[in-house]
Amino acid sequence: MWSPPGPSLLTTFQELLRAQQRFLLTGHENPDGDCLGAETALYHLLKALGKQVVICNPDPIGKAHDFLLQHTPFGHVRGDQPLPPFDVAVLLDCSQLSRVGHIGERLRASGKTIAVIDHHIGSDAGDGTVCYVDPKAAATGALVRRLYRLFDVPLNAAAAEGIFLSLVSDTGWFRYSNADAEVFAMASELVAAGVDGSAVYDRLYRRNHPDCAALLADALQRHRLRCGGRLAMVTLDKQLMERASRADFDTDAVLDPLRSLEGVEVVALIKERFDGGVKVSLRARADVDVQRVAAAFGGGGHKKAAGASIRMPTAEAEQAIEAEVLRALHAGGVKLP
Repeated sequence: MWSPPGPSLLTTFQELLRAQQRFLLTGHENPDGDCLGAETALYHLLKALGKQVVICNPDPIGKAHDFLLQHTPFGHVRGDQPLPPFDVAVLLDCSQLSRVGHIGERLRASGKTIAVIDHHIGSDAGDGTVCYVDPKAAATGALVRRLYRLFDVPLNAAAAEGIFLSLVSDTGWFRYSNADAEVFAMASELVAAGVDGSAVYDRLYRRNHPDCAALLADALQRHRLRCGGRLAMVTLDKQLMERASRADFDTDAVLDPLRSLEGVEVVALIKERFDGGVKVSLRARADVDVQRVAAAFGGGGHKKAAGASIRMPTAEAEQAIEAEVLRALHAGGVKLP
């Protein structure tokens, strides 16, 4: 169970939120449920504190998460559109301006304070000058929930739904090993406060485009087993990625079916990018540290869930990823058949 942190951890962050008036909240490209849920909750906390606040992401909110628009305004900017006026930019669920896409360089050039709320390893060494980072937290939304307690602000319905979304997104609906006592205590509290978990699930997963079933089947058929069956690797080429974009298909849907295969310890999802590189998402089952695999390519994340963008042709990236996973398997004591 979480207990309030010592003064050295949060005093500066609290002082920043109290002292400044105009806040811009943003997160990584293609924001996921943790990022969007944490932004939702922080937006309503700052509003309750009498602040001016806008959410401005590098990408628009997707269909799966558009139910948040019922209570929270999400904005995004493209090209040379001006940013809203702000005194402090808060990065949620990421810590590097490079992960905020085209917004990142404008935030850097603004000269304004960059704050970070994140739970990824190494986030305290990112681009934030004021940080609230806890790699042991299951989700960024859990950190925002702690801030509500520290400021003695009650959760409203919108904030509660946002935090719930964060928790279920990053714990796989409480199936992953990071679903600790704090997560279940928060979930119980949020449901008691009126969050309808069944409704959230339906909005996330039961409004899929009719093409999504075929896309999932096509993607899964492309998987290969490597490293003696310990690595399941699937590569999605540009053509499939275009189909996925048109259907708003979440390509990460292939990860869990592959991770469920007997003998598989690591899943690597490789997606071709239109700039000539690839993006890789990594998942692990037991003692393999995929964060170290991602770090070898300049990425990061958590021990069991990580990712990176790699500037090399697909075939070369596949070989490089397989080699790093093999090293991680050996380091984790996993025996190959």
